[in-house]
Amino acid sequence: MSINEKIRNYIEKNGLKFNFVADKVQIEEKRFYRLINSETKISAEDLGKICKGLDVDPSFFLN
Repeated sequence: MSINEKIRNYIEKNGLKFNFVADKVQIEEKRFYRLINSETKISAEDLGKICKGLDVDPSFFLN
């Protein structure tokens, strides 16, 4: 499973809305949807923003 899929699954399992998370992590909504739908490769910077916004250690998605 890709990092993008793991992030998507985490968001869904925790009952969060994608637009809420995009706003919280300060990533433009269209770009965020492309990231979580594996249409765009996730950068280290994006992963850091998402993890900080979700209050999750990056290693959670890297394993």
